[in-house]
Amino acid sequence: MLSALFEGEGTDGARLLQASIAGESLKGFALSPSKLLRVAVSLRVNRANSQNVVAVLEGRDSKLKKEYVALGAHYDHVGVGRAVNGDSIYNGADDDGSGTTALLAMAEAFAKGPRPKRSILFIWHMGEEKGLWGSEYFTNYPTVPLKAIVAQLNIDMIGRSKKADDANPKNKMLTGPDEIYVIGSKMMSTELANLSESVNSSYLNLRFNYHYDEPNDPERLFYRSDHFNYARKGIPIVFYFDGVHEDYHQPSDSPDKIDYEKMMKVTRTVFILASEIANALARPVLDKQLPPERMQR
Repeated sequence: MLSALFEGEGTDGARLLQASIAGESLKGFALSPSKLLRVAVSLRVNRANSQNVVAVLEGRDSKLKKEYVALGAHYDHVGVGRAVNGDSIYNGADDDGSGTTALLAMAEAFAKGPRPKRSILFIWHMGEEKGLWGSEYFTNYPTVPLKAIVAQLNIDMIGRSKKADDANPKNKMLTGPDEIYVIGSKMMSTELANLSESVNSSYLNLRFNYHYDEPNDPERLFYRSDHFNYARKGIPIVFYFDGVHEDYHQPSDSPDKIDYEKMMKVTRTVFILASEIANALARPVLDKQLPPERMQR
């Protein structure tokens, strides 16, 4: 089918497929409008059970504890796959071991520190790699009222940094040691966006990169992690992401390549923002609606 689809297009379909699997940045292009393909598809359904992991730290304020700041990461990866250099175990240290452990660290910090006014909702989502399954399920069948979730902060890949002398084109969009992509913070709540900026500038002052907030982002990063299912339900979000790199969805995404200093800085920044939201007198004001084109994946 691949060869038929790209026949006469002047583009190597197999090369595009390999580039996509490797996580390379690709630009869209139109196929010939006169082409007609008929495809017969047969499906085999496999069923398996999995679950989200959810924990709540109850707030101290008698009224505000009924509201929640949601902190999320996904604990799944792609598992065992095509062998690369004899290795078929896809470790997922950055994607999303970095977010999973960051969430654990924040849970410990909140448990040991002063209890915030609002409750904190920790969610380790399952099935993100399969299509955001865990967050879709939670937002359709929530364990707390969705209208009580005042914001959702999503941490998906925060552990890798681009070195100054790195010329690998696969790492072109990887952020530096003191840099992180911040996605979606400005889309629904100006107040949340401003608070995110002020927390960062007054604390560790990381370089916040908003490149992927562009409406025509060809990578469609806004749609590719669990925050999306919260945003489409009207919950303001912030998504933290270090960027696609050479080890994205490869067995080589291993713990020895993690920049733990950067991971700590991002985690602390998210923790402070969550604390500020949880202790604020009022929830972040929703002053913007996602446009229709942002509501569908």
